[in-house]
Amino acid sequence: MLSVFLVTVIALTPFVNMARQRSKRLQCVDNLRRISLGLHAYAAGHDGAFPAKLEELYPDYVADRDTFDCPAGRLKGTPAEPEYMYATGLSEASGLKDVIVEDLPENHKKQGENALRLDGSIEWVRAK
Repeated sequence: MLSVFLVTVIALTPFVNMARQRSKRLQCVDNLRRISLGLHAYAAGHDGAFPAKLEELYPDYVADRDTFDCPAGRLKGTPAEPEYMYATGLSEASGLKDVIVEDLPENHKKQGENALRLDGSIEWVRAK
């Protein structure tokens, strides 16, 4: 009886791991949506300019500190040291398809990364 249980657990482990990774990736997408809303709200009050650093969004435009932490990352991201790369120098006038925020390469075990574009869309880019 115990051996049947162990075989079942071993057989299901890859599926459980895949579900966990997908859940973390979706939580990361939610963080990037919140960051996008914060960036555009900031720009609305600053003549279309985005902040010099993501930490300037906290707490007025992004209230939750955990938004700066990718759940799939190894470290705990903070507003001062987010687990996302931010492309400075862009503004509301930049190209809508420009990537403004993306995952650190190691966040999703080098399988790929979420990329936030200026138009608010988020794309999963598989690692090559």
